[in-house]
Amino acid sequence: MEFLAVPVPEKVADFEKNGEFARAVAEIDLMLEYASSAMLRQRLLWEKERLKRIEENYTYSSQEALDLLSETFIDLSPEEFEDLKKNKKLDSIIIDGREFYEKRFDKNLMFLDNSYEARLKEKDTIRSKNKTLLHEQIDRLSRNRNPLKFKVQAGIYLRAKVGFQDETLRCWLPVPRVGDQIAAVTLLETSHERYSLAPLASPQRTIFFEAPAEEGTEFSVKFEYEISEISCSFDPYTAEDIDRSKFGNYLSERAPHIVFTPYLRNLALEIAGTERNPYFIAKRFYEWICENVRYSFMSEYALYDNLAEFAAVNLRGDCGVKALLFITLCRIMGIPARWQSGWYATPISASPHDWALFWVEPHGWVPVDCSFGGARKDIPIYRDFYFGNLDAFRMVSNSAFMSPLSPVKKFYRFDPYDNQVGEIETDKRMFRSSWLEHELKIYSFDRLEEKEL
Repeated sequence: MEFLAVPVPEKVADFEKNGEFARAVAEIDLMLEYASSAMLRQRLLWEKERLKRIEENYTYSSQEALDLLSETFIDLSPEEFEDLKKNKKLDSIIIDGREFYEKRFDKNLMFLDNSYEARLKEKDTIRSKNKTLLHEQIDRLSRNRNPLKFKVQAGIYLRAKVGFQDETLRCWLPVPRVGDQIAAVTLLETSHERYSLAPLASPQRTIFFEAPAEEGTEFSVKFEYEISEISCSFDPYTAEDIDRSKFGNYLSERAPHIVFTPYLRNLALEIAGTERNPYFIAKRFYEWICENVRYSFMSEYALYDNLAEFAAVNLRGDCGVKALLFITLCRIMGIPARWQSGWYATPISASPHDWALFWVEPHGWVPVDCSFGGARKDIPIYRDFYFGNLDAFRMVSNSAFMSPLSPVKKFYRFDPYDNQVGEIETDKRMFRSSWLEHELKIYSFDRLEEKEL
């Protein structure tokens, strides 16, 4: 999406800033009639799509938002709702004169003020069970430094809620990629006999299907993989200088979200201070992000100009945004860093998740999960664990940010940068995310005994 380097025209930007989306779209349509530059035309077309996606992300009216909070939390009154609005604690925007709330604004309120979690009418038992399971794994691995391997069976379903006559659905679902901590990937079941499977080590590995674009069409894949825990226990003082010529892809900028802006350059230098050891510089970046960047759900990544700088300026972001900030800061200081993502896959559930790795010469890639570490910043043993170690509750399908799918998608992707819950389109049109529903499933999660390894 190189056209994102083209600035939004001033008049369009002014309309957007004032919440006048209809006027912004009308101005874009007018400019498209005269746009002589191909890149400007692409930028204008994307801006129309971006405004549509903003509307799809901000779904609740004020009354619907109040009703949702009243149903979710104990004793939440209209007066408290108004106070939350006044103090800017609810994620909302004005669109053409009406206020709308982001589709996960209620959950972000709990991240902003954790007292609301105690007021939930219905407790999240799955989240609580997952936390217990995870902490048991961290406690064991922190104690004995003996990484274990597990065999996991999991899958994903993606269902089209609308149909189109005489059109063909094209679907990409994530599957595990071989490499790093993942091995022995096997397909167990697929919804369609005919499919195309990306190579084992594809940067964003997928299985591709085609089927008639009928309402209710479901695509699915069930797979098995082996995953190892990661425990890095080398002496950080043995870190050596790297041969930069071997790490070009992991040291460079990648617009629009890995960019060495003046602010991020200054921030990297400020945090690194006088430290010269790359391991400890990276640890300083990790600690700064854990301490300063509050976890918050984000709208679609495609709606932001620069996610790494967004996190550094606004001091909030989700797992992927924190990972991108860490990667960018490392690369600014000449430390190779890269992306990894897929699912947080426990024995009882799965959800999308992202994290990072950086290189320490001569020891190799070191995992860093700023999101999980930041969530446990007040428990030193858990916070420290996620700098250099990684649990096995992962399904890794992506080893790089902003890699193309195979085959290449014709229309805009839901997520142009990552792939965790699948992509779909027809041969004639782009699908909207609201036309789909997905489910991630864990079927089994078994420890491999030594004789099986």
